[in-house]
Amino acid sequence: MNSPKQGVSNLPEICFRHGMRRVVIAPGSRNAPLIFAFTGHGKLECLSIADERSAAYFALGLALFTREPVGLICTSGTAVLNFAPAVAEAYYQNIPLVLLTADRPSEWIDQYDGQTIRQAGIYRNYIKESFELPAETTLDADLWHFNRSVNVGLNTALLQPQGPVHLNIPLREPLYSPLPPQANEIKIILTLTDQQVLSSESTEQLRKKWNKSHKKLLVLGADIPNVRRREILPHLSADPSLVIIAENISNCNSDSVISSPERFFASLTSDEFIAFQPEILITVGKSVVTGQLKKYLRQFPPAQHWHIQDSPSYVDTFQGLTHSIISLPEPLLGSLSQNIELQESSYRDTLLGKEMKIRQKHASLVSALPYSDLSVFDTLLKRIPAGVDLHLSNSTSIRYSQLFPVGPNITYHCNRGTSGIDGCISTAAGCSVASGKQTILITGDISFIYDSNGLWNKYLKGNLKIIVINNGGGNIFRLINPNDSDNPAREFFETPHKVKIKFLAEAFGAVYSVCVSSEDLTERLDWFFEPSDKPYILEIVTDPGVNTAVFKEYYKQIKLI
Repeated sequence: MNSPKQGVSNLPEICFRHGMRRVVIAPGSRNAPLIFAFTGHGKLECLSIADERSAAYFALGLALFTREPVGLICTSGTAVLNFAPAVAEAYYQNIPLVLLTADRPSEWIDQYDGQTIRQAGIYRNYIKESFELPAETTLDADLWHFNRSVNVGLNTALLQPQGPVHLNIPLREPLYSPLPPQANEIKIILTLTDQQVLSSESTEQLRKKWNKSHKKLLVLGADIPNVRRREILPHLSADPSLVIIAENISNCNSDSVISSPERFFASLTSDEFIAFQPEILITVGKSVVTGQLKKYLRQFPPAQHWHIQDSPSYVDTFQGLTHSIISLPEPLLGSLSQNIELQESSYRDTLLGKEMKIRQKHASLVSALPYSDLSVFDTLLKRIPAGVDLHLSNSTSIRYSQLFPVGPNITYHCNRGTSGIDGCISTAAGCSVASGKQTILITGDISFIYDSNGLWNKYLKGNLKIIVINNGGGNIFRLINPNDSDNPAREFFETPHKVKIKFLAEAFGAVYSVCVSSEDLTERLDWFFEPSDKPYILEIVTDPGVNTAVFKEYYKQIKLI
């Protein structure tokens, strides 16, 4: 006979043997045996984050940087629900979170017992797989079931496409008794796979279609940095029939790439819309931010759309998918970039010529801007040091950033899996702890306030620097519909507030400063980038009315090109 909690004792070692090195623990009582097991393992770094929602996004940030499985432990009840936003984000970003949720035994569910809800399958719509573990492992069969489920769970999290898995662990009292020793021999189940590479025959078929096309469009969606993909771009750009679109969060850019597609499409005439329609669309990576790009390709669909991904995917964002190509993108793109049979095509030169005019107009416009969100982003993105991890919150921050040139050697991040505002600080904080690199978050005031508990974290250092653009709350809705200023429903979109960013910063022990003019901003940025042993928060206050007028005039001038 085994100890009832032998499975719990074995759990950390199985996780470690599958590559887990960090575990984020939200304190509680029902999860006490899990806390004892993981903190006593000796080789796993355990981090304590009190707020479960923040803890989950923090774990996401750790895994985002390391690409290793990160454990996430909580007590039973609503604590489990508080993980949900980050779980959904991890699912759509393919990030391997391993959720280890303590639960009451099944006989106590729906019996008015404290901190007890229906936890089995609670994340079923946004999890790779869920596992209900035995409440006790006294019998050999139950211990085998427990160990096997954990092994399968870790393998599932790491198999492509990676993603979160849920291990729900019912625990009977006593909760604070010493655990049995870890077993001397623990069975580990490993999965060995080969990376997907398209056969030479299939590659040749695609190459023939590629070389016959006079108008090809390659769209690179959100992704982590990929050196090989970046190296291939100049070779692909030699094809006169190919245009490449890559937003900043694709982390794959060059001068021959259209990196600001929103303003590019805003400038096109009706005739140019028709002329731009590609014959072949190739997509790599995940989502794109630009709504105009999605709208355009749905209205002017290509004859063929190839989506390249190293695991099965039938994502059809542009409603024109014809080929789901299961392959590592780099070997296929590299093959297509070789032996190009140059077509008589003006596609690339015509469209890049238009892009160069837009860049010149943009430079002229921003040089004369009054103090506003747009001028602030111009100043900030020119001053961001090379080599940093730049996190952008959703809504205006990511959209404004895409109007400006991509910085050299900067890694761009944004939670575009679900595009929520709820975990931007916590995700950046997790990345900053995992990397040790200078990590900068640019966020709006509402996103900052919403996730301010992300600063309730004893692991934060001076390498985390946060820029809060305070434009009075929800300024994006003024940009979307600037002519609706008298609508009584406006306050329910813009969420105006009276929160003092300074007091929040001070409450969490961050170093704070504020600026309200271009002169302030230039001066404070010198201070902001200085080394520190505490996180820095720079609040930049702008006028929402001026922001709207400047933004509207900017696009009016872009459309005149």
